[in-house]
Amino acid sequence: MISKKNGLFVKSKTKWVHPYKDHPTDRLKIKLILNEKIRGSRIVGLEARIESGDVHQMHIHKNEYVLVYSLSGKCVVTVGQKTKTILPNTMIFIPPKVPHRFYNKFSNPWEGIAFAIGTRKKIDNIWMEE
Repeated sequence: MISKKNGLFVKSKTKWVHPYKDHPTDRLKIKLILNEKIRGSRIVGLEARIESGDVHQMHIHKNEYVLVYSLSGKCVVTVGQKTKTILPNTMIFIPPKVPHRFYNKFSNPWEGIAFAIGTRKKIDNIWMEE
């Protein structure tokens, strides 16, 4: 890592965890990469993984813009009213308050990198499904 004044080089140092224990049917796994304050706001970066048959349930983020970059595998993603199967090398942009869901109905795990920008504290999901 280099100084914050000149930027950061970061690498995930955590194990895969299920972060949403308050929602037992949500099966997203993450590894935290980045959690930095920026002029009163925050940017959070993480590695994301969804195993075959698992789902990151429909939810919104009240204050965050989210960027997701698909690295490997395939996943059915719903953002607002649109649902598409995403492949590697696909970027997804999700504005605040737009419902979104990731469902891996395929035989291999899906992995991506996600950044949430704009939060002042931890990211809170407002769940829309059980």
